[in-house]
Amino acid sequence: MWYGVVALFALEQDEYFDRAGVYGEGGVDYADSLERFVFFSRGAVELARYVEPTPEVIQVNDWQVGLVPAYVQALGLPMKTVCTVHNLAYQGEFSAEDFRKVGLPEGAFRPEGVEFYGKMNWLKGAIRMADGVTTVSPSYAREIQEKEQGRGLEEVLRGRGDRVTGILNGIDVVAWNPATDGCLPKSFKVGSMAGRVQCRSALEKEMGLEPANGRPIFGMVTRMAGEKGVDLAWGGVKELVRQGGRLVVLGAGDRAMEEEGRKLAQEHPKSVAVRVGYDEGLARRIFGGADFFLMPSRSEPCGLTQMYAMRYGAIPVVGRVGGLRDTVEEWDGERETGTGFLFEPTAEGLAGGVDRALAIWNEPAMMKKVRRNGMTRDWSWAAAVPAYEKVYQALVNERGS
Repeated sequence: MWYGVVALFALEQDEYFDRAGVYGEGGVDYADSLERFVFFSRGAVELARYVEPTPEVIQVNDWQVGLVPAYVQALGLPMKTVCTVHNLAYQGEFSAEDFRKVGLPEGAFRPEGVEFYGKMNWLKGAIRMADGVTTVSPSYAREIQEKEQGRGLEEVLRGRGDRVTGILNGIDVVAWNPATDGCLPKSFKVGSMAGRVQCRSALEKEMGLEPANGRPIFGMVTRMAGEKGVDLAWGGVKELVRQGGRLVVLGAGDRAMEEEGRKLAQEHPKSVAVRVGYDEGLARRIFGGADFFLMPSRSEPCGLTQMYAMRYGAIPVVGRVGGLRDTVEEWDGERETGTGFLFEPTAEGLAGGVDRALAIWNEPAMMKKVRRNGMTRDWSWAAAVPAYEKVYQALVNERGS
C-alpha cells in the first residue's frame, strides 16, 4: 500500500503475476488467464468491502476485470461500478463449463449477466451489469453501437442507452514534451523550431534514408495488424515513393506484415525504412523528426500516437475513425484552421489523404501553420478528468435518491 494524494493498494500473487508479460507472451494469452483475473477481480472487490472509507464507485477497465460488477451485485455491495471499454475486440470469452470456476451464483449465467450465446463473456457481462459504461472517445462510443464496429456486442451496448459515454483520453504532456525530451538529438518548441530541423536530419541518418530536404518523411509507429491499416500503407508505398515521399516505420505484430515491410524497405532502401519491434526512444525521434504521421487505421478506439505526433510537430494523416476523428481536425487552408488530414480507410482514401498532405509540403507558411495548430492544442487530461467526475457523481447521486 502507498499513500500520497490518494491511497494505492497493490494485490500481490507472484504465481499469477510475476511473469515476463502482463497478459501473455509472444502474442498469446497465458493459459491460466481465467484464474489470474478471477483472483485479481475478486481480490479488488474484497478490498473494496473492507477498506475505509468505503468506495462509492469502482472503476473497471476491459474484460480482465469484467466480473467486478457481477461480484458487486452478487454480494449486494453498496458501491456503483463503471466499466471502461478500451478496445471492444478483446472480450474475455470462455466456455460455459468455465463458469463454475469464477465463484458467481448460477443466476449470473444468463443473458442479463455474463452468458452470451452459450459461452461466458466477461466484457459483455460488465457492459450489461455495470451502472455506467464509458469508452475512450465520443466517436468510438457511437461506432461500437453499430454492427460494423460492434464486434457482436452492438445490441448490448445500444441496450444501455445513455449509460454509454465516450470520454477522450489525454496524454502526459510533461513526459511527452519536445522541449525537454532527452531522447531527441535536439530539443525544440513552438517559436523555436530550429532543433526540429536537426531532429529530421538525425532521423534520416538513424534510419538509413538518403538525405533529401525536398522530400517529405512520413512516419508510422504502430502495431502491425489489419485494424491498424498497415496493409493499406504497404499497398501505397510505391506511389508514395513515386511522388517523392519517404516512409519510416516502427512496429511489430503480424508476421506476414512484418515481412512485407522488410521486403519494401529492401526494394526502396533510400526511401523506406522499417524497424520491427518497439523502441520508445526511436518512437519519440520519429514523432520529432517526421514531417507527417501516417495512421491508416480501420478501427481506433482513441489512439495516442496521433496526439504524440502533433505535440512533436508531425502533421497527422489518419483514417476517419474513432478517436482519430475526435482529435484530428481537417486542415482548411482558407480559414487556416485544422491540424491534419483525414480519409476513409481504403486504398483510395489513403491516396487522397497523402495527396492533400503533399499539396502543402511545398507551402512552408502553410506547413508551419498546420504544425503550430497541432503543437498548441491541449492534449492533457484536463478535459477528461471532469468528464469522468460527472459520470461518477451522477451515479453517486442515484444511490442517494
